[in-house]
Amino acid sequence: MINIRIKEAAELLNAQCTGSDIDKYIKGISIDSRKLSKGSLFIPIKGNTVNGHSFIRDAVKNGVIATLWNKDEPNPPDDIAVILVDDTVKGLQELSRYHRNKLKAKIVGVTGSNGKTSTKDITAAVLSQKYKTQKTMGNYNTEIGVPYTLLSLDEDCEAAVIEMGMERKGEIEFLTNLVQPDIGIITSVGLVHIDNFPSIEEIAKAKLEIVSGIKDGGLFIYFGDDKLIEETVRGTEIKESIRKQTFGLNKNNTIWLKEFKQGLDGIEIKVSDENFDELHIDILGKHQALNTMAAILSAQELGMSSEEIRLGLLKIEKTGLRNEVININNCNILNDCYKSNPVSINAALDIFELFKSKKKVTVLGDMLGYREMSHDMHYNVGKDLSKHHIDELITIGEEAKYIAKGARDNANINNIVEFDTKEEAAVYLKKYLNEDCTILVKGSRFLQLEYIANKLKEWGNE
Repeated sequence: MINIRIKEAAELLNAQCTGSDIDKYIKGISIDSRKLSKGSLFIPIKGNTVNGHSFIRDAVKNGVIATLWNKDEPNPPDDIAVILVDDTVKGLQELSRYHRNKLKAKIVGVTGSNGKTSTKDITAAVLSQKYKTQKTMGNYNTEIGVPYTLLSLDEDCEAAVIEMGMERKGEIEFLTNLVQPDIGIITSVGLVHIDNFPSIEEIAKAKLEIVSGIKDGGLFIYFGDDKLIEETVRGTEIKESIRKQTFGLNKNNTIWLKEFKQGLDGIEIKVSDENFDELHIDILGKHQALNTMAAILSAQELGMSSEEIRLGLLKIEKTGLRNEVININNCNILNDCYKSNPVSINAALDIFELFKSKKKVTVLGDMLGYREMSHDMHYNVGKDLSKHHIDELITIGEEAKYIAKGARDNANINNIVEFDTKEEAAVYLKKYLNEDCTILVKGSRFLQLEYIANKLKEWGNE
């Protein structure tokens, strides 16, 4: 974490500082008044619905010694040091830039429409076999989350894996120049956030912004099977000192997938690199084999042996709400509620096929962010359900009704039920808790469909 005196932080931000004890060192930073350590700096964020400044008394009570404070916010505290800034978010970012420039850690930056969080988790697990490694926690991949992650890195951190998300053009460029990765990874390019872009080509260009922040002599890794990414790479000005490596299924990649097997205990893969025998990874889905290869290239770049990499792949700490399996009596719940789009739904359904239950129930909620394409996108998801064994389809939300329509028109599903709310769906699904069945729950993060899994778990334990 950042090591700086309060007054030095104020000077760095060119800000006025009031209060006593300004010579004290800041011992931690938090943007959440509920998660503070004594002696830390509180950075209140003013959002659309919640203003962090209103929680300052809670922060003081929990032991903060200083706070950033927007100049236009009334009633700054008078019992701790106050650093007055024009914008606390920009203050957070500048402090993180200062801290990043002091770190000696090798940093891997990861972005992509799908797979970035899993790639982050896999890469961090591998690197931790040789280096003191930290990573983005949860989904802290925004203009607030990334600098907060950087500020959380210990001074003796040796390697870090930082996830970078985007909704609009220019966001990845800003984040990558903040992170200054030694290695940059693009996992994929898809239609996620297409409502903010005129075309998928523009999404690809926005993802390629990651190369602008890669350090001289660094490495750029990307999914080489995607023609759009390849074309965008060729059309993007990349510093000559930055090397390029690719992963995929095709043999023209730096590393490619030769063999793939999957069971409920994880996946077994063989890759083109002869330094590896069969590798076991305690995660599910063929897409994870691709993410694993990106992690392998990163680890090799940082001087790790094949044995260190193999051991790291056995110790992955997965971010929640991704293919989490919950067992309740004879019922299995596949909780995959972190995000939803056609690619991730297909990946989840491939895993769903592994379960050999008597009854297979799929719960799909709205996919958000597809603008005028939304109805067709949802209909096509329903149409593609014909490729899978599904006994019952449950949809939640207005857009998901088009999934139901696509399934009715094209798929041989015995029963299709539509609900407006997750609460209604949970009550309906309760009857399956004592049956030999598997329930897949999948929807956009905004819907918080993990509510269903949590309620079923609660009822099952009654």
